Order: sequence, then C-alpha cells, then structure tokens
Amino acid sequence: MELLKTFWSPARGDNFTASTTQGEGSAYAAGYSFVRNEGYVYDYQAPGTVPLKLFWNPERGDNYSTATREGEISAYAAGYSFVRNEGYVFPYRAYGTVPLKLFWSPERGDNFTTATREGEVSAYAANYRFVRNEGYIYPIR
Repeated sequence: MELLKTFWSPARGDNFTASTTQGEGSAYAAGYSFVRNEGYVYDYQAPGTVPLKLFWNPERGDNYSTATREGEISAYAAGYSFVRNEGYVFPYRAYGTVPLKLFWSPERGDNFTTATREGEVSAYAANYRFVRNEGYIYPIR
C-alpha cells in the first residue's frame, strides 16, 4: 500500500494527486507543495482493483487523476495525455474504504481528487463542483 498525497501549485492553480515516487518527484520538481495525505492505494493491481490513472493537460496546466471509464473518456476529449498509473483503487465500496471524490473548478480549469473531509471542505470553499466518485481507498487512521 502507498500513501495517496495531494500537492498544490499556486502558480498553476492546480491540485496534483500522486502515490508513486515518480509522481511525488514530478510534483516537487514543478514547484508544487505537499498539502495532505488522502489515504492508501495499492501499488499493485490487487484483486478487484482498477488503475488510478494520471492525465496531464499542458494548456490548462492541470493534472487529473481518474479511475473510471467516464473520467478517462473525458480526459482524452479535453486534450489530456495519459502519464502513468498512480496506484490501484476499488471501483466499488469495499469494507473499510472511503470514496475518492473528483471535483472540478471551471474558474481554475482544475480537477481535484480527494478522499478526506479537509479536501472536500477546501474544494467547496474554492467553488469547486462535485463531479463523481472515482473509486474507493483506505482512509488515514
């Protein structure tokens, strides 16, 4: 299991969710700051899990994490490119898991994926709109 972490870039107005060493390194290299731990994801495809895919859109300066077919279709339709899998999540509520929620800010052109109450409060405070649950992960205890 790996920690799923949220990073923030005020220069880009972008939230970036990563669990891999490569993702974390990319965040720091691009000037992002660590915000919080969101929960735990698998670092391998455990039975019943699906990939949490990271996409990037250079025009928007937006990182976007999705684990749903709908999210992947939306990413490609909006000009995003696949970067890598950032972990594996359940597509359904498994025992002990919490929703990994996707929010969208049209003002910032930013997708924001969070599984914590703090992240959800932050999203609504910044006028993000809830889009869908992207999957389910294990919470921080």
